[in-house]
Amino acid sequence: MSKFGKTGQIVFLLVFIIFISGCQADGISSKLKSLDDKIGEGLKKIQRSQEKGTIDFLEGEKKIELLAEDLSREQKEKIEKWLEEKNLNRYGDLTETEYTGGTPLFDEATGASFDRYSYILKNHPELSDVLK
Repeated sequence: MSKFGKTGQIVFLLVFIIFISGCQADGISSKLKSLDDKIGEGLKKIQRSQEKGTIDFLEGEKKIELLAEDLSREQKEKIEKWLEEKNLNRYGDLTETEYTGGTPLFDEATGASFDRYSYILKNHPELSDVLK
């Protein structure tokens, strides 16, 4: 028997287990924090993409982000033609769609306004094929 006795050995063993568990918990906590940060960054990118009216699509192996403000005149003309072919209104919605305030380009709750092409790109990611 050691000088600590049976009770001392149990206490030592419990302290050792708690110490080891605490070290592992710190490592797990650090990894979870890192994962949480990455998820948060991804969600912010998605939100910025939606606010800007962007489309992400792949061309070969290269990812391209299409911004409404970067559309060429030819691309805008393609969008207009696409809207006409699909029998959609100027916002890319069904022709009979009615909007509070007369337009979907203004959010009365937040006071934010949107570019028409941003709105269309946000709601029609399939346009990436038309605009290539």
